[in-house]
This record gives sequence, structure tokens and C-alpha cells, in this order.
Amino acid sequence: MTEEKRTINIKGTGYAAQIPDTVVLSMTLTAQNKEYSAAMKIGSQQVEMLREAIVEAGFKADDLKTINFDVKTKYENEEYKEGKSTRYRQIFIGFECSHDLRLSFDFDNDRLNNAVDTIAASLSQPKISIAFTIKNADAFNDKILKSAAENARRKAEILCAASGVKLGKLLEISYYWSEVNIRRENIVCAPLAALSEESSFNFQPDEIKASDTVDFLWEIE
Repeated sequence: MTEEKRTINIKGTGYAAQIPDTVVLSMTLTAQNKEYSAAMKIGSQQVEMLREAIVEAGFKADDLKTINFDVKTKYENEEYKEGKSTRYRQIFIGFECSHDLRLSFDFDNDRLNNAVDTIAASLSQPKISIAFTIKNADAFNDKILKSAAENARRKAEILCAASGVKLGKLLEISYYWSEVNIRRENIVCAPLAALSEESSFNFQPDEIKASDTVDFLWEIE
């Protein structure tokens, strides 16, 4: 009869922290008109004005990426009387064309302020959110997993030493992939038209911190 191996199962927790190095400007343009073709035309003009603004701010036109495009019908409720009762009915008010666009670049306060100022002066008047993230997400995730492996081995060695046994060979690694959040939302301006004077934001984004876990199985001797 084969003797069953003695094992130790450890969950390693890994951590990583890094100051964001990338800015992400997410912008939404909305155009509305009773005629479908007119709503589409206005929406297209808004995008072109926004592209012109980012070029003026020192970016390339194709740096502005379309993330989502949507056209939908819009209705509003109208109140009317039916005898002594109050009723409501939906009235068609037109088509709404919505563009979600994104501009990403290396974090620099001066460049960010210049971009916000120029976009604010544009007639496209987008809603905008400013976020900070990490360019090399793979390297950041690698740090977390390496930290998890080191954490698990340290725990295993401490437990084995305290129990009077020796840590043997690694038998199994179990990892259930999960998406690590490396994006930090900082401010939302909607719309930017209110920023009529030059902005002077001095953004100091906090570290992005993340963790993950991995299961390890060792033989003990």
C-alpha cells in the first residue's frame, strides 16, 4: 500500500502599488434632432470639431479613438386628461446620436491642462471624465503574481519550520484569473463650457494599489 503524501496548501496574496503614468480623457458627444439624418450630421460635425481641438492642443487627429457609437429614439411623457383621470402618453421628440471617445497620453500636468482648456473652448462641448491608469498593465500584474508566490512560500516555510517538518517540492499551482483594476477616476466635468478661463489644475494622482491571490500545494517531508 502506497503511503499518502503529506502536503501543505497555502494561499499566497500578492500586492503592488504604482503611481499612474497615463491620463485617459473619456468624452461623450450628444446630438439630437427630429430628423435622423440631421442628428447624424450634427454628431459628425461635433466629432470633427473635437478632433480639430485636440490637434490644436498638440495631438494627432487619430489619437482620438471612438469607443462607442449609438443612435436611439427619444420620447417624453405628455400629461393629458381623460374624464376625471390624468393619463400620460409618450411623444416622439427625435433621434439622439451619441459618441463616446477616448484620448490617452503620458501623464503631464501642463499637457493635461492644455488639452482640457482647448477642449473646453471647442464648440463640440463634450462631457468629459479624467482618469489615471498604468500604461504597462502586464508588468504591473506580473509584480502582483510574483508577490503572491513569494508570500505563499514564506508562509509555507514558516509553518513547516514551526511544525518540525521540511518543505518539499511544489506539486500544484491553482490560479483563477481575475481582472485587476488599474484605473483611477479623478474628476468629471459635464459639460466643459463652464471652464471659460484657463484652468490650472495640479493633479497629483494617488498610487494605484491592487492585489490578487494564488493557491500553492507543496509536499512536506
